[in-house]
Amino acid sequence: MEQTPEANDRAVEFDLLSAAFQLDPPATFAALREHCPVHHTERPAPHFSLSRQADVLTALRDDETWSSKFGPGLAFGEVGAGVLVASDPPGHTEERLAISRAFRPSVLEAMEPDMRVLVDDLVRGFADRGEGDLIRDLAMPLPLTVMCWLLGMPVADIEMFRRWVLPMAEAVALEGGRAANQEVMDAYRSYGTYFGPHIQGRTDAIAAGEEVPADLLTRLLTVERNGKRLTHQQVMGFCQFLLVAGSATTTLLIGNLVHRLLEHPDQLALVQADRSLIPAAVEESLRYDAPVHGLFRTNTCPVTLHGVEIPQDSKVYMMFGSVNRDPELWDEPDRFDVTRDLKQLRQQHAAFGVGIHYCLGAPLSRIEAALALEAVLDHLPRLRPNGAPSPVKAAVLKGFETLPIAWG
Repeated sequence: MEQTPEANDRAVEFDLLSAAFQLDPPATFAALREHCPVHHTERPAPHFSLSRQADVLTALRDDETWSSKFGPGLAFGEVGAGVLVASDPPGHTEERLAISRAFRPSVLEAMEPDMRVLVDDLVRGFADRGEGDLIRDLAMPLPLTVMCWLLGMPVADIEMFRRWVLPMAEAVALEGGRAANQEVMDAYRSYGTYFGPHIQGRTDAIAAGEEVPADLLTRLLTVERNGKRLTHQQVMGFCQFLLVAGSATTTLLIGNLVHRLLEHPDQLALVQADRSLIPAAVEESLRYDAPVHGLFRTNTCPVTLHGVEIPQDSKVYMMFGSVNRDPELWDEPDRFDVTRDLKQLRQQHAAFGVGIHYCLGAPLSRIEAALALEAVLDHLPRLRPNGAPSPVKAAVLKGFETLPIAWG
């Protein structure tokens, strides 16, 4: 006799904050896809989860039914207070247009020489030591430095930014959201204390006709749509989103990529022998270890899927990581293989999202990861693990806070 949806929920234990899920997300994804494609739980707060690629991809492309207005987290955010991942058209369309110019191919191509110099300087700075922490020494400072360039912040402050980024990301999976705990509240408070005056100072300089950097922050403060400029609150939201989404995910990508290559020496040897495989290695890492397990949407009407009724205004977790391991979409999905077709990888994996919320910074993240891997291969010979890595705490993220390595 076929089990009821409630019985399936009990048969498959899923809790974003559980050690079992964090230690082996693909095992949970597989169980959910097979036994409970629409899962409901009360932990850590009431929500549903979609795990099959057909369901997730369909939902992510249906913004009328699956809204982002309450934010991408488990907690219900204030409608109208968020940007990009926390907004729907037409507001989202205007916000995306406001920022998209900064991520055009021509802009990124112009930045690439400076990023290459930055990566080489970072790696050469620790190459003689023979050992180090890949996250601390390369994967963290690289994307945060680039964010500093884009937002006009002092590079010397990146360690401070790093302390805010992970608690803000952690809040996505917590019932209280931005007020979940003291660490999260302190991170948001520190961010506001720092960025409020930073943005206001640039605003005042623009109003006074002073010469200002032609960076992304100036773009955000001067772009007009229908005769209107973005509000101070919107720019604050943009900067906070970019700081987290533009740095933490790339940090995790670089760490995951190097970790898997070390775990699979045959794949590392292929990339060392043929550097043209680097782009495919980056995409395979994104597929195999999606830096973001998934994000939440909220349905605007009741939905019934696989016999499960999802009431209107439910938080529903869209599992990017499960899409990337679904055998309906991938041959041998649990095999890490840098020789997979590059075009297919880019078109089909969901690590950067799907639909209108596809990550604007994806091309930048790809460039940073490719440059980082190239520099590691060039300057750190006989690379090997040097102790157990420590996983990142934020429940919606997959990757490491530390990744000890040795070479030479």
